[in-house]
Order: sequence, then structure tokens, then C-alpha cells
Amino acid sequence: MSTLAVAVGDNCVDHYLPPVGRDFSGGNAVNVAVHLQRAGCPAAYVGAVGNDADGKKLLQDMRREGVDVQYVKVLPGNTACTHVQIGPAGERSFVYEDLGPKDLFELNDADLAFICRHRLVHNTWQGGTEKYLARFKKTPDLLVSQDYGERYTPDFLDQTIAHVDVAFFSLPEDSAVDMRELATQMSARGPRWVVITQGSRGSLAYDGNFYHQPAYFVEVVDTLGAGDAFMGAYLANWLKGKTISESMDVAARTASQVCTHLGGW
Repeated sequence: MSTLAVAVGDNCVDHYLPPVGRDFSGGNAVNVAVHLQRAGCPAAYVGAVGNDADGKKLLQDMRREGVDVQYVKVLPGNTACTHVQIGPAGERSFVYEDLGPKDLFELNDADLAFICRHRLVHNTWQGGTEKYLARFKKTPDLLVSQDYGERYTPDFLDQTIAHVDVAFFSLPEDSAVDMRELATQMSARGPRWVVITQGSRGSLAYDGNFYHQPAYFVEVVDTLGAGDAFMGAYLANWLKGKTISESMDVAARTASQVCTHLGGW
């Protein structure tokens, strides 16, 4: 196996509305795969793109980063697209989302065999892989990582949490939810490790012990992809044997750096 981790699920072209007016390859699972690769963890991406110019761009950009895309499916139709608006403080908002061929995306036996040969499989909350998590979980030596973000539903949580080893959550900066309480509650439902990010308030990991990581402050241009960068860098360093604290520090630095430029990577 030439890759150590595989990210499965969503992709898109991020179309930045005026005054930016530029397009960037992205999507949660794609962003994580790229940041795994950049952090020195050989990574693959499995998903589906459309047979259009955007799909070709996504594949070309991932190949340029060194991500293995041999199991990406090219399906009829348009590639997923997200219309992004950047606010005055660099905060991103999603104006419109076209999920592209997501509803046509299925993993066949060859896809599953490829995924299950890895050390870790990373999933996203809108990636369409929830029905495969039980299969992943039963695979010896395969760790299951799940990004819940901040938009997951209670039903999605109930369906997936028991099959997850590493659970990532994101909280808005002004959220009244306590990171420690959320971490302990989610850990009790199955995951061995829970990681929570909360923007400028830093991040927290829990494995029976708490690890708090302050945020690194930069001049923010665009917050899109910062959470994905955090996850990719964290997982890569952790899989390479760094401690949780060390992995959190690198992840926080990587996420802050992503905020200094347009696009997720």
C-alpha cells in the first residue's frame, strides 16, 4: 500500500463570488487528503466528480499535490460547486451549494478493498459514506475518522458515532457549548479520541485526558478550509507517531496559515 490514509466523500469547486471572482478546488474530504499529503502522510482520495471541466480541474489539482486519485469515479453531469462569499473580516459563508453527483456515488467491492487496506479512513458529514462505517469499523487495524463539523444532525450522529474511532467537531466561536462537556459526551458514545475546534478560542482533544491548544493569530484573509487543514495536519502527524499535543500544535499552525490566503489550499 503506497498510501497510509484515505479520505472518502465530498469534493467541489469553490466559486468565490465578486469581488474575488476566482475558483479553487476543494470540498471537505479533498481538503483533508491534500493536507494529509502536505504533512508527509501519503494520502488517497475516493469520491466522484462530474465529466466536466471542473471535474478535470479537481483531478489535475489533486494529482499535482501528490494525492492518489486512481479510485475517483467520473460520472455524467456537473461536478459539485459551492458559491462562497468572503466577509470583511475574512469569514466565509456558503451562498449556494450544488452537491453534484453525490447521490450517484457508491463504493463497490474494489473501492472497499482499497480503502480497507489503509491505516485510516477519513469521512465527512456530507460525504455519503455513513452506510459504510460499520464495514470500516470491522476491518482490523483500520481507524475510522469522522468530521461532524458544526452542521451535522442528531440523526446523523446517532447513525455514525458508534462506528467512529476519531471524531472531529467544530463549534462557532460564540457558542455557549463547553468543549470539555461535548468531548466527554461524545467519547462516552464510542470514539476513542474526540477533537473539537472553536476558531480563535483554540481546540481541544480528549482521550480520557484533555489537551488544549491555543489558536495562532494571523491576519485573516479567508477562513475557508481552516478546519480541514487542522484535521489533515493533525491526523498526519498523529499517524506518524507524534503525541496528541504535538499533533495539535502543528494542526493549529497549519490552520492559521490557511487563513492567510484564498482557497482551502
